[in-house]
Amino acid sequence: MSDTRPKNPDREKAALQEWLPTVILKFLVFLAFAFILYQAMVGLGEQDLSSSRAWIVVAGMAGLLLLLAVERLTGLKVSPTGVEATLAEAQAHALEEIGALDDPEVSETAREQILQAESADQVQAVMQEAVKLNVSRTLGLVKEAIQNKHRCYVRYRPDPTEPVQTYHVAPLDIRPGRTATTKDRDYLWAYSYEHESTVSLRMDRILGVERSEETFDPAEVIADWKKAPQWNVKREW
Repeated sequence: MSDTRPKNPDREKAALQEWLPTVILKFLVFLAFAFILYQAMVGLGEQDLSSSRAWIVVAGMAGLLLLLAVERLTGLKVSPTGVEATLAEAQAHALEEIGALDDPEVSETAREQILQAESADQVQAVMQEAVKLNVSRTLGLVKEAIQNKHRCYVRYRPDPTEPVQTYHVAPLDIRPGRTATTKDRDYLWAYSYEHESTVSLRMDRILGVERSEETFDPAEVIADWKKAPQWNVKREW
């Protein structure tokens, strides 16, 4: 069956611009490596390999390593903020992060969009949108738990490089950060039964919230507070 789909000249040109420089670079590296080896082999006919030839052998080995590494080097691009990951790497990282979210609808939608992305920037945009949607749904669950005085299990990743932690908490409030760098972020303030103290968890790093059937007594969990709190989340207690 013949392919009757209309061709996109811009897409074909962009694809050519992506792979052609890589092929040319590999070819030039290969030529340089072959020339260096040839020069080194010329001296092998002598009884002793002179010191003037030794650097050629070393350079040849370096050329081989460069040829092996060129695939990696050409897979990166330089931006004003530094070296960016390849699309494949960005997708792999994003899929891992998205897979940790508890909400299957958010996770599956983001997964499809990540696999269809054509650049690392698009992958990052999908990730940011998924995090926003996850935060929005988490806020709803937390507010409902606060109003009904239900304990929660919170899956939390304090840092992208750290493992996921689970907190058993009594949710108390949603508040912005206290410093100039954190005031634009929302935090879940909650009493942690593991730590026996109040903890502050960044909302955009909460992967999921599961409401427990257990309830908590607000008077007990805030008994050590020095002054009466002013809540942001409305409640009747």
